[in-house]
Amino acid sequence: MLTPPLPWDRPKWRERGGETVVLLHGLWRGWRAMEPLARHLASQGFSTLNVPYPSARLPVPALAEHVRRQVAKVAGDRPVHFVTHSLGGILARTLLADPLPWQAGRLLMLAPPNQGSEIVDWASAHPWALRLLGPAGGALGKNGIPSSLPPLPEAMDAAVIMGKRPGIPFFRKLLEEENDGIVSAAGGRIAGLRGFMILDADHTFIPMHSEVIRICPSFLKSGAWPDQDRPSGFLR
Repeated sequence: MLTPPLPWDRPKWRERGGETVVLLHGLWRGWRAMEPLARHLASQGFSTLNVPYPSARLPVPALAEHVRRQVAKVAGDRPVHFVTHSLGGILARTLLADPLPWQAGRLLMLAPPNQGSEIVDWASAHPWALRLLGPAGGALGKNGIPSSLPPLPEAMDAAVIMGKRPGIPFFRKLLEEENDGIVSAAGGRIAGLRGFMILDADHTFIPMHSEVIRICPSFLKSGAWPDQDRPSGFLR
């Protein structure tokens, strides 16, 4: 889960005959961060493409183009769904802002900074931190790339799952009370969502959360979101 992107990483493709799911990790992570979820989706009959990308070296448009090229190799005539973590959600939204050469499916974003990041705004005043974030991470501020992206396609089934367990207390004062240590839970909201959920999960490990593993395949298959009568504090 904590392995950074490595120069020799290559996309991991599993052909299972079903619709394609593209998995995109977050900043300073590699394909291994999404591998448990990819394996589970493959066991459910989906064909999965787990895409590594140099998240700390290139700007968002270049990263999105990198992902586009990888997906185009396997897309075919089947719908292509996306499951993303953190920065990966912004890459998926960047892709969706332009016409796609494949049939767009559903989108499930885990802990995305859809309204920009307070941490990136703080880092803008600390050059060493901004360098660590890289050009893509450094563009995720409140007035950065997330705020400039167009609305989601009207016909798309899209959902967001956020966390509320602050595993990294260092940034607590920068974030809203309910946060996952990196992103404020409310900051994941965006117009046009079919579903929005907040789990007791931290930012790094939310792709492995049992409820994410449970909900992900059913949402991708049908677009249905869990009923609103879940236990208090579970579903928003």
